[in-house]
Amino acid sequence: MAKAKFRPNNKGIGLMLRSQKMKREMEHRADLVVGYAQADAPRKTGDYASSFEVEAGTSESPIKLGQGDRAWAKVKNSSSHAAAVEFGNKQVGEGQRVLGRAVDRVTSHG
Repeated sequence: MAKAKFRPNNKGIGLMLRSQKMKREMEHRADLVVGYAQADAPRKTGDYASSFEVEAGTSESPIKLGQGDRAWAKVKNSSSHAAAVEFGNKQVGEGQRVLGRAVDRVTSHG
């Protein structure tokens, strides 16, 4: 019996990675991350929970991993205390890793 061989179509893979359908999927997953993060966010003032944003595109990846053009989405939080909530500091103590846990939940569910 002949062995099956895989011959990647690099042009086709590139088109898929830059497609609007892939961009929509990346945005959808980023929106899921925001939903989980908002649900778990501390609520002293509500500023942190309401400051999540999704940015998406189909160009050079903003995280610069040398991957070239592709669809991407990122979640960011514009609150002035986002880093303290996520990573902690001397004032607040240990970080709560709200965004990190939200990403873990989305990526573990495929």
